[in-house]
Amino acid sequence: MRTNLWFTIVAGALFVAVATVPVAWAPAAAAPAIETVKMGGGYPVAVVNIPVDDPKTTFVAAALFEPEGAGPFPVVIILSGCTGVGPDAGIVRRVNADYLPKGIATLVVDSFTPRGITEACSDPNLDAVRYRVKDAYAAMSWLSARSEIDSKHIFLQGYSHGAITAIAAIDAEWPATHQQKFTGVIAFYPYCSSSSKFSVPTIILVGELDDWTPAELCEGIVDKTNVEITVYPKALHAFAMPGLDMIYLGHHVAYQEAATNDAQRRALALIESLIK
Repeated sequence: MRTNLWFTIVAGALFVAVATVPVAWAPAAAAPAIETVKMGGGYPVAVVNIPVDDPKTTFVAAALFEPEGAGPFPVVIILSGCTGVGPDAGIVRRVNADYLPKGIATLVVDSFTPRGITEACSDPNLDAVRYRVKDAYAAMSWLSARSEIDSKHIFLQGYSHGAITAIAAIDAEWPATHQQKFTGVIAFYPYCSSSSKFSVPTIILVGELDDWTPAELCEGIVDKTNVEITVYPKALHAFAMPGLDMIYLGHHVAYQEAATNDAQRRALALIESLIK
């Protein structure tokens, strides 16, 4: 397994939970960083910098994890919820435990910290979604330039706000300025719009008792071409976040292991079906 200072810092800070996964993997050797940034959660870490076209920042931070071997690897871009990447360390641990042994790389993108934003949960407009969509495409371009990445198989996997972003990125109704397309989307508990149109295969995974991003909104999508919706009985918002059970901004959010296991199984099945 390849190790370096970058891995040591990340494992000791934001991704301490990820580092405990007993599988053979390590972060990829980063392209030369142009500036030092912070990853979410307030931890100063040595991460790769992805150039973006944005008046508030020239780069966003990202952490790339790769399986053993030379590749080329399909890759899943992970988009966190509205509280940023820091609280999602448990989610990253689970995703990497599932994907890396299967030869699938992951890239965790932090859109908030480089812009000086701590959270987007209380943001009443879609500004954060708009710039996160741009960040997702910038990440795709950055990944596509790496020889060990399979540029024809780049997926988006988002959680809550990140899931809204992932759907917006492939929504046929949003302005399309990018020639390259994502291969597929995995959306955990997004706030759905009935008018969304899915340009690539997508799965939506939402809890029956979610009082923040209601399941019925997803079930109410009019054009279900290219999308499969799974509603988990008794599951709440953020059911994929290990150890969570609290009231946040007036919403009950809690982990549910059974829903998480099935959702991640479906996510892996979608990816494997599209990379054959």
